[in-house]
Amino acid sequence: MTGEISLSAARRWFIDLWSEGNLDVADEIIAPNYAPDWVQIPKKGPEQVKHEVRYFRGVFPDLQYTIVDSAAFPEKVWVRYKGTGTQKGAAWGFEPTNKQVEFEGATIFTIDQNGQISNRWGAFCIYDIFADLGLVPPFWELNQLLRNKP
Repeated sequence: MTGEISLSAARRWFIDLWSEGNLDVADEIIAPNYAPDWVQIPKKGPEQVKHEVRYFRGVFPDLQYTIVDSAAFPEKVWVRYKGTGTQKGAAWGFEPTNKQVEFEGATIFTIDQNGQISNRWGAFCIYDIFADLGLVPPFWELNQLLRNKP
């Protein structure tokens, strides 16, 4: 397997699966044993990812990802991305705001011998998304807000 095969799986993750919402792609690029420890969804493999995509795209139906930078190796792919979306759905206890957000993040994929994603580690700041939606104060104002609490 080559780094190009690994990078193809990562591109399909962001573009075909998450940006276009093509859930059938999960069956092709996600290993059956996929179940990152930090993802708290009682499913594994393609079904876990489909659950995540349905939920997040239900909140941000116009969700779009752009790959900003990447590095690919036969068994690992690192991707830095930008995302945009408009909150049209209720989530995390908040009603829709109809506001658009932009966010950035990074993901490291582990690719198995079949060219499928078998594990993932990702980071983006959900707090910044909440702040951009006006649901919480900006992080730099949080301390002041907590100090003024009775």
